[in-house]
Amino acid sequence: MKSGKAYVEPFTRRGTIWGLIIPYIPLIILTLLLILKPYYLFPTHGDLDFHLVRAREIMLDPSRGLLWDYLVYYPMGRPLGHPPLIQAVIAGLWTLGGVRFAHSIMCVTQILLTVFTASWVASRWYGRRAGLIAGTLVLASPRPDTLSVIMPAAYIPVLVVLTVYLLGEDRLSAAVTGTLALWTHFIALITVVPAVMADGIRRNLRVIAALTPSLILWWAYFLSFRGAPQEASPGGYFSAGWLVFMVLLYFGVPGLYLVRDRREFRPLMVYIAIVLAAEFLFDDISRGLQYVALPLAVVGGYAGSRMLETPSTAMRLVTVALIISSATLFTEQLLLTDIRWSDTAIPFENHYHPLKEYIESHTGPDEVVWASAPIADKVAWMTGRRVSSGHYGPPPGFRETHQRINIYQEDGRFVVRDGKNRTVDVIDPL
Repeated sequence: MKSGKAYVEPFTRRGTIWGLIIPYIPLIILTLLLILKPYYLFPTHGDLDFHLVRAREIMLDPSRGLLWDYLVYYPMGRPLGHPPLIQAVIAGLWTLGGVRFAHSIMCVTQILLTVFTASWVASRWYGRRAGLIAGTLVLASPRPDTLSVIMPAAYIPVLVVLTVYLLGEDRLSAAVTGTLALWTHFIALITVVPAVMADGIRRNLRVIAALTPSLILWWAYFLSFRGAPQEASPGGYFSAGWLVFMVLLYFGVPGLYLVRDRREFRPLMVYIAIVLAAEFLFDDISRGLQYVALPLAVVGGYAGSRMLETPSTAMRLVTVALIISSATLFTEQLLLTDIRWSDTAIPFENHYHPLKEYIESHTGPDEVVWASAPIADKVAWMTGRRVSSGHYGPPPGFRETHQRINIYQEDGRFVVRDGKNRTVDVIDPL
C-alpha cells in the first residue's frame, strides 16, 4: 500500500512563500468575506434554537445540563439529542462574551475550520495545488445552511478527516480528535471507530482502546433512552446547492478511484458509506451528502490537480471553470447578505427581543411559562425560563400544562394569555 506522503508540484515546492500560501487562498478569501459580510451577527434558521437551549442549560447548571435537557418540556425534560461538547463550548463563549459573541465565533470557526482542513490535509497528502483545489471544492455544498448555521454534525467530517490523516502521523493525536468527535455528535458513534478499524485493527489497537470508553458511555446513554425524541431533521431537501454539488462529485468520485491504493482510501470510504446509509435510513440524504463533502473535496483536490496536468488546453480550461464555480453558491450568499457591522445596534434576538423583555420583566427566574411550539425553544434560550412545552416532540408520557403566562404566536404578533385563556397582552415584534 502506498504511503500517505505528500506529492509536491514543481511550482509549489516547500520553502517558498508562495508555495506556503497557495493551498490557503480559499481560506484567506473566505475570511475576508466573513469580515465584510457578518451574517452571523443574528440568529439564523435551522436547528440553532435547539443548541442554544442546550448551551443556556449548561450555563445555568453545568452538572445537570451536561446530561439532561431540562428547560423545555418541564417538569420531565428530555434526554440529550447529542453529546454535549459543542454546546458546552457555546456556553463557555456565551459566559465569556455574550450570546452574539458565542454565535459569531462558532459560525466563523465552523466554516473556516472546514476549509482549512480540506486545504491542509489535501496539500499534505497530494500537494499544494491539490490543497488549493480542495479548499474551493469543499464549499460545493448541497446544504449550504448546515455549513453556515451552528451544528455539531458539521464538525464530524473535520474531526474524522483529521483522525484519518493523523493515524499515519501521530496516533495519540488521532485518538484525541476521534474522542472529540465522539463527544460532538451521535453520527460519530457509528463512524469513527469503524473508520479507524478500516485503517488496520492491529496497528491502531491503542487508538481504538482510547476511543472505547467514550464510545461505551454514549452508546449506553442513548440506548438507555431509546424511543425518546431526539433532535428533529427535515426530510429531503433540494435546492440550487445540488447543482453545485455535482461539481464536487465530478472531482470527488474520480478522486476516490485515484487514491484506491493509498492508506487513506479505506477509512474515508467506510466513513462515506456509513454516513450515506444512515442518512438514507433517516430520510435525510441531503445532510448525508453534506457530511461527506469534506472527504470528497480532499480526494477531489487530487483529481483536479491531475486534470490540470493533461496536455489538453480545453480540458484544463473546463477544470478551472468547474473548480471556480464550486464556490459560487456559498460565496454568493455571503455577498448578497444585507447585514453590516453597524447592525450590532439591533438586539441579537432581532424581532423576538420585545418578547424576551416582556417575559423577563413579568416573570421570575424560577417561574415556568408555556409557549406555542414554534417559539417554545426560543423562549427557553432567550430568557432561561423553564417552558412546559417544546418544539422537537415531547418525551413519552408527557402532557402539556398551561401556566400563569402562556404565549401564542398569532398573525405575526405574540399574544399573552393567562391561565383562564384570557388575553392580557399583545406584543409587537421588533
